[in-house]
Amino acid sequence: MTHILSWGFVRYVGQRLAMAVLTLWALASLTFVFMRAVPGDPLTRTKEIPAAVRANLEAKYGLNKPLFEQYTIQMRRMFLHGDFGESFRTVDRSVNRMIIENFPASAAIGIYALVFGTTIGLTLGILAALYRNTLIDRAAMVLCVIGIAIPSALIAYVVQYLFAVFPLTHFHIDGGHWFRPVGWGQFRDVILPGTTLSLSIITLMTRYMRSQMVDVAFAEFVRTAKAKGASTPRIVVLHQLRNAILPVVSLLGPIFVSAISGSLLIENVFGVPGLGAAYFNSISNNDYNVLMGLTVFYGGFFIVINLITDVVYGLIDPRIRFG
Repeated sequence: MTHILSWGFVRYVGQRLAMAVLTLWALASLTFVFMRAVPGDPLTRTKEIPAAVRANLEAKYGLNKPLFEQYTIQMRRMFLHGDFGESFRTVDRSVNRMIIENFPASAAIGIYALVFGTTIGLTLGILAALYRNTLIDRAAMVLCVIGIAIPSALIAYVVQYLFAVFPLTHFHIDGGHWFRPVGWGQFRDVILPGTTLSLSIITLMTRYMRSQMVDVAFAEFVRTAKAKGASTPRIVVLHQLRNAILPVVSLLGPIFVSAISGSLLIENVFGVPGLGAAYFNSISNNDYNVLMGLTVFYGGFFIVINLITDVVYGLIDPRIRFG
């Protein structure tokens, strides 16, 4: 344990922790500034209300206080008490409760997309590298171009129609045993939105893994293994794949968070009760607390996953552990 937890590694983790806290504070501060820079406030988007009622609401939510005081109160409440406050649009609806109830749906889609996308992407990347400049390689690259060029929302509508609407309306398939165009509550409801979300992961993983495998193929230790007469499967598994897959560890954390946050558009298409609808509504309604809470939550989630990824990568790479 002492061999692993060297002073250099402890200092490395400490620096990452300090940077994580500073980054989260900067994100919250910028969000506060940008929200207040938008014309209007949460109360202007409601129905016309008497001046006295508006004054009472401003006092209740602290909107009548100076901006710096509002900023101080909100930062203290979030960072010291972990409380994001209540929604301006829904009575007695706390942002914390909203996250607890709706985040599992977004997480389920993100986890499915990560597992499915990483598995398919790594496989395609390895095959494209082993059979580069062949039909397999070209087909994988075409898939990557499609995944980059077409917006995820458009892909979601196409997937929804081809695999849900069209079979149910033209082939009269029993809807109780097939994919539903919209809905939530069963595992089958995860597959279509999760697969749609995974396309961007497949694209990234395929290109990245192919590039790494090709680079490693011309490394000195691979040529040495070939000169010693090692079999092709042994060279691929023990030399190329083992060294090429290491940098992928640094991508999994950001990809996972991007998958969850990237599901906001797809959730609306498939009717998934995640945080997507709440996030978009908070933007259109200037719902300060919901917008701030979800932004800081996603930002904090990204920072934590990134921190864990950095620590794991530091444990794997001796140059960081003993640097």
